[in-house]
Amino acid sequence: MNWIKNIAKSPLFKIASFNSASLLVRIFTGLLSSKAIAYFIGPSGMALMGNFRNFSSTLEAVGILGFQNGIVKTVAENQEDKNKVYSLLTTVFYTLLITSLLVSFTVLIGSSYFLTSILNGNETYLLALQILAFSIPFSILHLFFVSVINGLSLYKNVITTTIFSYIAGLLISVFLMWKFTVLGAMISVSIVSFLLFCFSGFYFLKQFSLQEVLNIQHFDFNQIKKVFVFASMTLFSSILTPVVYIYIRKLIISAQSIEAAGYYEAMSRISSFYMMFITTLVSLYYLPELSKTASLQENRPLVQQFYKTILPLFSVGLILMYFLKDIVILVLFTKDFSAVSNLFFWQLLGDFFRAAALILAIQFFAKKLVKPYFITEIISFTILIFSSYFGIQIFGVEGAVMAYAVTYFLYFIVVSIYFRKMMI
Repeated sequence: MNWIKNIAKSPLFKIASFNSASLLVRIFTGLLSSKAIAYFIGPSGMALMGNFRNFSSTLEAVGILGFQNGIVKTVAENQEDKNKVYSLLTTVFYTLLITSLLVSFTVLIGSSYFLTSILNGNETYLLALQILAFSIPFSILHLFFVSVINGLSLYKNVITTTIFSYIAGLLISVFLMWKFTVLGAMISVSIVSFLLFCFSGFYFLKQFSLQEVLNIQHFDFNQIKKVFVFASMTLFSSILTPVVYIYIRKLIISAQSIEAAGYYEAMSRISSFYMMFITTLVSLYYLPELSKTASLQENRPLVQQFYKTILPLFSVGLILMYFLKDIVILVLFTKDFSAVSNLFFWQLLGDFFRAAALILAIQFFAKKLVKPYFITEIISFTILIFSSYFGIQIFGVEGAVMAYAVTYFLYFIVVSIYFRKMMI
């Protein structure tokens, strides 16, 4: 088949030279982390950890204001002009410092409410929420530092930061889970955030003067306007996605059990490992390439290349995953998670359509198509929420992954219609 001959020329191999090490470390540590979570805290603990991680992601999304892509683009375009770069850095730094402190204060004040909303009101986990509140500024500043480093194309520094932080984070989380079970797993999230801050801050300060970054005279509110378009798009999905998944887990717990929600979280974690290849490939290679063209029609060869090379290879991987599902469950988790086997078909089907849609949807960012982006996102979130509600009521936890498959099938249809000129 022709697509097999094209694999060697695939953009996947073009990004492998500088990203494969980071990607493999993230997957390897993620796999070991999943095994540790399954062994030490079981399905119910995994469900709570899923909620806690999603809550943490929501706080980070609010705190960073969706600025990451805008920071990368602006720094990349102006890296030869130190005055413009410092103006951006100072403005964004103080803005994010204020927002992150507000987020931290909100979590501290509302810790009892959040405890009930996401952690079933268990007082044992109140300490984890309080520690998380103090760690938020460090998480936000880490995302800021990494965005700037990415804008300077210092990929090796980003990879080094990722590798060391993930390895250290794995060791810390395993130790804390061993000592304090679920509470330890939650606390480890905050500790990893601080480690990331230290590593990325080290490389950031090698490139810039802290005194200049803190110089309030560089502050220029117009810099916020430059990154606002990217921010509005990123912020919308970054906040809604974890909130929706917390809602789905709560539906599963209410309709079935907390263990069933743990099975759903386990399936989601398995999916995240192999989807990482697709999302990384699209963001690191296809997004910049699609951004260079003047019109959508000029993007057709790149889209066709994805469908002829990457998607067939990904599909083979999904088929193998399905037939090896029982082995995968035992390797990643424990026999207590055997019920996850029933979720594979619909999850894999949904991931296929998600991957097929991703290459089209990324063009919303590449061409700054703000209005259609919001419309399609609202449609997809609405479908996911309602289909999950009814699916869970009828089929239990399996209904949640059925809703996922239905959502991304319909999402693929919608974006295919919108970008139909490139599909012909």
